[in-house]
Amino acid sequence: MAKSERKRTMVYSNVNKKADSRSAFHNNDIIDLNNEIIIGLDNFPKRNYPNKHKKNINYKKINNGQAKENLKKNIKSNNTSDIYTKGNQFNESKNNTITMKSQKTTNVKLSRKKIRTIRKMSVLLVLNICLIAGIIYFFLSPVFDVKAIEILNNNNITSEQIINSAGIKTNENTFKFSKKEAEKKILSNPYIENVNIDRKIFDNKVEINVQERIATLMLEYGNSYVYINNQGYILEISTVKLDAPILKGYVTPLDQIKPGNRLNKDDLGRLETVLSIIETANSNGLDNLITQIDISDTNNYIMILESEDKTVYLGNCSNLAAQMPYVKEMIEREKGREGELFVNMDLNNGRAVFREKV
Repeated sequence: MAKSERKRTMVYSNVNKKADSRSAFHNNDIIDLNNEIIIGLDNFPKRNYPNKHKKNINYKKINNGQAKENLKKNIKSNNTSDIYTKGNQFNESKNNTITMKSQKTTNVKLSRKKIRTIRKMSVLLVLNICLIAGIIYFFLSPVFDVKAIEILNNNNITSEQIINSAGIKTNENTFKFSKKEAEKKILSNPYIENVNIDRKIFDNKVEINVQERIATLMLEYGNSYVYINNQGYILEISTVKLDAPILKGYVTPLDQIKPGNRLNKDDLGRLETVLSIIETANSNGLDNLITQIDISDTNNYIMILESEDKTVYLGNCSNLAAQMPYVKEMIEREKGREGELFVNMDLNNGRAVFREKV
């Protein structure tokens, strides 16, 4: 009986083992050999492992201890950092108070310096004002009064006319009048071309040096005569006839014939030829013989010699140096005979012609 039971148990255990192995295979369960009881096999001896719960508790205790220590360290570090930051804040506030005090002291110093500079500037300003006022009072004193006015190089304009136009008076301070204004007033006279005023302070005198324009030609203007100079400036309109040539045939409009004005561009161009005629005639001994010059035709200027009763036709005056000797010769040859002289041709291929008036 014992043998049969043993066999049964072994068979039963093997069957169960196979079934369990199949079920474990199919269910993918892990067999715990420590806790499972397998029929037909003895249990393995258990090892003495330390309790995991206790181990975890110990770890927790250890971790808690380290955390406490870390917390203490953090508290200490925080306290030290707080102390450090508080110290820095205290130092910063202290530095701020020091800088504020230093700024206040510097501002006070700057304000004092400004006050000193303002005082110095005001004192200097007052001194300068007093100095300038003294200088002005000195120069405006009677010491510098004008005792005499002298006019130099005037011929056609009288000294009284120049002094009156300048506005300068004797027994008045020499610095009361403006030189520029006085010169401008004097230059308003057409006869005055240039002027220079000089204050002779130590002599109590004023010198007025003028440069006049000289009337060298005339224009017929109704029953009057217009005096002009070599630059074409209109100097005066008068009924008195000067001992100067008269220009006929000018084209300047009558409304522009006023003292101080100048001839227009066309007449100024013709005036250059007229001056050349007069200069060449004078150089050939025909001084003061020309009484009129007709400039109406620029291709044939006409020169009238009233004292010789002769009219000279000059053409365009392109060869005056060759024409004037012929004019002089014919005047001497035809002395006392009224007529016309023609030198308005090419004298190299022909001769001058005299035509007596019948």
